[in-house]
Formats: sequence, structure tokens, C-alpha cells
Amino acid sequence: MTRTLAVIPARYAAQRFPGKPLALLWGKPVLRHVWERAREAAGLDAIVVATDDARIAAAARAWGAAVEMTRAECASGTDRAAEVAQRHPEVQLVVNLQGDEPELDAASVARLVAGMNAEPDVGMATLAHPAADRAELASEHVVKLEVDAAGFALYFTRQWPPARRAGGEILRHVGVYGFTRELLLQFAAWPAGQEERRERLEQLRAVERGVRIKVYMSDRAATGIDTPAQLAALEARGPRS
Repeated sequence: MTRTLAVIPARYAAQRFPGKPLALLWGKPVLRHVWERAREAAGLDAIVVATDDARIAAAARAWGAAVEMTRAECASGTDRAAEVAQRHPEVQLVVNLQGDEPELDAASVARLVAGMNAEPDVGMATLAHPAADRAELASEHVVKLEVDAAGFALYFTRQWPPARRAGGEILRHVGVYGFTRELLLQFAAWPAGQEERRERLEQLRAVERGVRIKVYMSDRAATGIDTPAQLAALEARGPRS
């Protein structure tokens, strides 16, 4: 039985970088890097690329990925993940991976999966890590959070300094999400909340409804790609060893 399903949403028509999933980085498409790293993560029983684009589907199948087609109307990667999860009642946990993070840390994904399996009351989880340089926290593109004594997120914000402070270490968020299938389907059906719209952070939809999000620590950042310039910078830097 498939207990844990990883879904990698991928769309071709990204506004800032059309065709990003198939853009070449270090000789391979960006999406393939994510898929290969996901395959290294212990605890994932199946990995699916979710897309509405035939070009992405054909490329992913050519390198051996399982692909499921989703509606073009999906507003977010979470909606794509939920559409796939809806078809798989045998799944208990769904891990939503970002298709534009070619340096995804497989060990941290495995830690999240193991943690959720060990804590069945956790319906939603994510990753974070200390900032290597606190100056990077000033960027609105870096999402910040703090956790309580039990390891649950107190808030997520783009603001610097955060409007809310609990006195603990401010961590840098990593956009990997684990859900129980039941909660994911509920989440996708909820309308966006006020805080979500203001901060442009989808996870606040859950926070506003009282969902406690467990935060597991990541060993390192998962470098994301939003623009061609960021892709070029990664290409020039080369992959981490």
C-alpha cells in the first residue's frame, strides 16, 4: 500500500520564467534535479510529477518519472497536489515538493516524513533552518518563522523585522509541506484568508483556521529558482558537493 506520496507540481507558464521546469541546469532540466533528489529521500513510497502541460509530461516520462495530468485551472501547487491526492484514497501522507528547488535536501524531507509518521496527531508539517547570514532575512522573498517549545510554527511572515516576535530564534522557511491526505483535501477547499492574501503565503490559510504546523529542521537551504538570472547564477556557481 502506498502510504506516503510525494507530489512535485510543475507548470510551464510561470509568469516570471516561462518554461522553468524544463530549463537546463548543470546539463539537466530543473525539474529532473528535484525528482532525482526526491528519489533519495527515505520514506517516500511514490513520487508523482503533477502538471497540466504535455511538454513537461513527455520530458518527465522520458527520464522515468510517474506523471499525472492536472487541471490547467489549478491556482497553486498545493491545488495540484490535492487533485492528485483525491485520486489516491490509499495514501495517508502527501508531501508537496517545489518543482523549482534543484538543491532539495533529501535527508530533511526524510526527517519530515519520519516525524509525521511518529506523530500521528500532526496534520501538517514543513521545514526550516537557521539563516546562514542574518542579513538574508531582510529580504521579503525570504519567509521567516518562529516555533514554540513543542516545535510548532507561531507565525510565518515576509516582514522584517517580524511584526510578531516570541523571543526565540527566527528561522528561514523551506517550502516543503507534508499533509495528511484528509487535511490536504480540506485545505484545498478553503478560501484564501485575510493574512494569506496580505502576506502572499499560502500556509497562513491553515494557521488562520487553527491548524498547528509542525516544523522539522532542515540541514540546509533548498535553493529556489524564480527568474532566469537566478538560474544563471546557480549554473555559474555549480552544484554543491
